Amino acid sequence: MAVESFGELIRASRRRLNKSLQDIADALGVSAVYVSEVERGKRPPFTTERLPALAQVLELDLYQLMTAVWAEKKMIEVDPAAAGGKQFEALVALARGGLMESELDEILTILKRKQLELKLKNI
Repeated sequence: MAVESFGELIRASRRRLNKSLQDIADALGVSAVYVSEVERGKRPPFTTERLPALAQVLELDLYQLMTAVWAEKKMIEVDPAAAGGKQFEALVALARGGLMESELDEILTILKRKQLELKLKNI
């Protein structure tokens, strides 16, 4: 299965819901032309600040959108002020690397469990 680009994900989701470019634009406070350009890959993905509204209007998981943005940009954006001190410290440690596979597996297990807890809490 081919990985969708951010724009392809947005377009497919918009079409699945029978929403217009203008519907998405109105929800994000941008123009329909801008949305079209993002969908076609002519502009970069929407800013992180717009992703919650996009997730809501397209009925998508915010984490899925963020992951698509990061994959497209080939980088992960983190606001140190929004991340707690220990969270930011952990992210910096991960970015430095040097962890063994078993240590990364442990971290991923914890993170997946937390993500599942959050999803169940929001049901």
